Amino acid sequence: MSIKIKQKNFKPLIAPLFLLASGFVFGQKTVNDTVKNKTKDIEEVVVIGYGKVKKSDLTGSVSSVSAKDLAATPAMNALQALQGRAAGLNIVTAGGAPGAGANVTVRGGSSITQSSDPLYIVDGFQLDNALNVINPNDIESIDILKGASAIAIYGARGSNGIIVIKTKNGKKGRTVINYNTFMSFDMLSKKLDMVSNPEQYVKYQYELAQLQSKASQWSNVFDNGLGTDTPGFYSGAFQRIANRYGSAAAVDWQDKMLGGTGVTQSHNVNVSAGNDKTQAFISYNYNKQDGLLQNFSETRNSLRANINSELYKGVRVDFNTMFTNNSLNGGGAYSGMKKILLQPINGGTLFTTDQLFNIQTFPDFSSLDSGFDTENPYIETQASTSNKRTRTFVANAGIEFDFLKNFTWRTAGQYSWTNSKSTSFSDRNSRAYLTDPVNTGINGSISNAESFRYQITNTLNYNKTFGEKHKVNALIGNEIWYEESEGSSMRLIKFPYPNFGLDDISNATVSDKNTDRSSNSLLSYFGRVNYSYDNRYLITGTIRADGSSKFARDVRWGYFPSVAGAWRVSQESFWQDHKINNIINDFKLRIEYGVTGNNGVSNNLWRTNVLLTDYPINNTQGYPAYVTSTNWGNPTLQWEELRTTNIGVDLAFFNNRIKLTSEWYNNNVNKMLLESLLPVSTGYSRQYQNIGSMRNRGMEFTLNTVNLKSESFRWTTDLNISFNKSRVLSLEDGQLNKTFSVGGSRTGMVTYYATVGQELGDMYGYVYQGIYTTDDFIQNADGSLTLKPGVVKPSSGTPKPGDMKFAADNAAGDQFTRKMQKIGNGTPDFIGGISNNFSYKGFDLGIFMKFSVGNDIYNATKQSLSPYAMFQNVPSEFGNNYYHLIDPNTGLATTNLVRLKELNPDEGSRLWSLSNTNTANIAYPSSYYVEEGSYLRIAQITLGYSFPKDFLSKVMLTNARIYFTVNNVATITGYSGYDPEVSAASGVTVTPGYDSSTYPRSRSYVLGLNLTF
Repeated sequence: MSIKIKQKNFKPLIAPLFLLASGFVFGQKTVNDTVKNKTKDIEEVVVIGYGKVKKSDLTGSVSSVSAKDLAATPAMNALQALQGRAAGLNIVTAGGAPGAGANVTVRGGSSITQSSDPLYIVDGFQLDNALNVINPNDIESIDILKGASAIAIYGARGSNGIIVIKTKNGKKGRTVINYNTFMSFDMLSKKLDMVSNPEQYVKYQYELAQLQSKASQWSNVFDNGLGTDTPGFYSGAFQRIANRYGSAAAVDWQDKMLGGTGVTQSHNVNVSAGNDKTQAFISYNYNKQDGLLQNFSETRNSLRANINSELYKGVRVDFNTMFTNNSLNGGGAYSGMKKILLQPINGGTLFTTDQLFNIQTFPDFSSLDSGFDTENPYIETQASTSNKRTRTFVANAGIEFDFLKNFTWRTAGQYSWTNSKSTSFSDRNSRAYLTDPVNTGINGSISNAESFRYQITNTLNYNKTFGEKHKVNALIGNEIWYEESEGSSMRLIKFPYPNFGLDDISNATVSDKNTDRSSNSLLSYFGRVNYSYDNRYLITGTIRADGSSKFARDVRWGYFPSVAGAWRVSQESFWQDHKINNIINDFKLRIEYGVTGNNGVSNNLWRTNVLLTDYPINNTQGYPAYVTSTNWGNPTLQWEELRTTNIGVDLAFFNNRIKLTSEWYNNNVNKMLLESLLPVSTGYSRQYQNIGSMRNRGMEFTLNTVNLKSESFRWTTDLNISFNKSRVLSLEDGQLNKTFSVGGSRTGMVTYYATVGQELGDMYGYVYQGIYTTDDFIQNADGSLTLKPGVVKPSSGTPKPGDMKFAADNAAGDQFTRKMQKIGNGTPDFIGGISNNFSYKGFDLGIFMKFSVGNDIYNATKQSLSPYAMFQNVPSEFGNNYYHLIDPNTGLATTNLVRLKELNPDEGSRLWSLSNTNTANIAYPSSYYVEEGSYLRIAQITLGYSFPKDFLSKVMLTNARIYFTVNNVATITGYSGYDPEVSAASGVTVTPGYDSSTYPRSRSYVLGLNLTF
């Protein structure tokens, strides 16, 4: 359910909704009040770079999510479970399809043109896309490192933030077997309102045909081929439409294609066993998700095992291995919701409704109107299939030993291997075949990619306490990291028969083939010192040196220091002895500053590549030749640099009943890695350079409260909220902005600007001001129209009533000249999440909400649904309110102002007409398609029951819980599209809030079971 609100500004509504949702209770007296008995919470431990630290001793900015928090969200991957759970972490999914990707940024990211993905560290080793790879049931905790003190230890790889994942290990004691399973039933949560009345649809088609001089084509489909020279063809058209289609049937394409139920099932079993010396853990997980669209599915199998053992006193070894096999089906057959929404709802006299759905009608409609580009999606998803299979194997091992009482040496290594294979195949019913049966025909593609990497890390740790008050922990280490990848692909055409598909390609023709190979390495040295005096004064110093093969020899080393300090004010005697200690029992101030780097560019950009080509001599091919690439290598290219300042305050009230963490940060990126355009005189077109700078500045708040607590009832609330503002400080010399175009003319296109002095995410286009009405014109004696003085003139030609009107942008203020203006910004003012958890005896209830406020969305889906070709459907918003130019009495277009005013009552509120002028206008990026994207979503409600211990003992169980969850319960938003939580463009940092035919998000009903033996 999507609850649409009409408020232009969402912010006034959000505050009372938060208060209503959270219901914080402060100072409430209950049974066993923890303020009175002063019981202490278990000390939390945070995983940081190459070690861990008690949260009370932390000097850096870190957000943590526990296994309990993740377990509260039954999900295919940890990425879904983590959304909205941590301050400063923004996860925006690309859509609701199985296996859909997501854009993940920490504190706004740190790059304009390069990747802003954070670094993922799993059990001490880098693992790309870890939140999609690691089984959520295997995760013990996730720590998001954000401040300089936390991320500088990773140097070159830490500038976009670091997500550290600790997986579960075996425990000492008896063997424990856990079985977790859930089944989810997924349904479409919202339908877009499209024209569904056949009579209205056919009348709309008639008007469009008349204005495009295609009346005979219209007649072939909707009027049984009646000749346009037939007496009364035009004047009787509307009556014939009413007689024939007044009670005709219509195809609901959204219901047909997405109205079913997708089923997801997950099964996880893990075994933990161990004694005082050795502990082992093994886990197997199976997930299968069927999408709402046919042939869309994702299947994932994963197996993980680890063992930890103390071989001798002070000598410990560990071994961890993981294998995943993921198969994603259907992605290549889906080309956007546009294909579903624009389908004809009635086949007229050419097709029955059954034929319209079950036959590939694309050739018939496109032959009548070449602009028709929406093939039958039901047939296409069967005719065009795709599959991507990815296998990942990871193994890491380590040995550490204690010596000289205070020293620990650790050597650890990891090897990871990934192989992926992608295939696609299109038979005779596919659009690819139908549009070019001779040269393309039955076709397919195969691509293979393989990569491996290894990492070797050596660390020496020193830990000692002097005189009870002085604690020192020092770490030095070095690391070697190497990665190599290669891939190949080929496109195959002209299969003579589809029988064997890609299993027999011997008779196909290879039209394209490509190979690629690359490698890069990193050598690092690092050190860190933590000093604590009397648990009151904490200091951390870090430095790292990284050498990257991506840069030339003289500039490949980068040096990244940081320093941080913390003061636990609440440990001071003046605080301990004061009454305020009864209210604020923990008060810590933190400050940190540091430098990190970014080398997230392609390999070998420092050198000019030479390409092999063919040079004809005397009109004879086959003579090899070498030419330089269009990119000019830059031997001075070096590290992008991030300078981070963070100030934090940690507070705990009423003996930890209320915990508040607040952060202020300022991240400055210098020497950005940007692709610069070169003068033609150089002979090259582009070169990567260290130019430009940007800034991210913001605040974050995390609040945890125990609202009510008694022997049988408990209510807790967790709230996080993040504010971030970016600003482009400089670009290359003389450049004030850099543009990023997204989309296409018929799929919805907008341009984003990165402008010096402005924040990222600015959308640029033309300012829509409604339509030209009859009041804007003077009718001349010969029937022609003249625009009244003072009315904005279009960029070219003479307008007519019903034409789109854009704001003047010239100096005189009287003409639209197609000058780009700012029309919106896709970056939110703030984001966050809030969860309320209740427990009463054996019952538990969890309600989780997330929100985004202040962002715009460019609704390219709406733009792509604007009328541009015959036989396609349109949204009801347009179909019910477009400007009519056809007089039903004559069946012909009229330019008479009096008659047009009669045909279009309240014409100023109408949308544009179906004129050819508007067919071009709708392709312009326009403020009409910009909508407010703020939302408050009830993301999840879970009700569970844990069986009592006396019952469990009878059935040989130690724990049993059943639960029912509803995901995507309701969304309060002003956005008219499927979902305001969307990012269809790949670069969420620069191009946020772009929605183009995105696969809709479903509402799911989940039944789950947790058993422990």
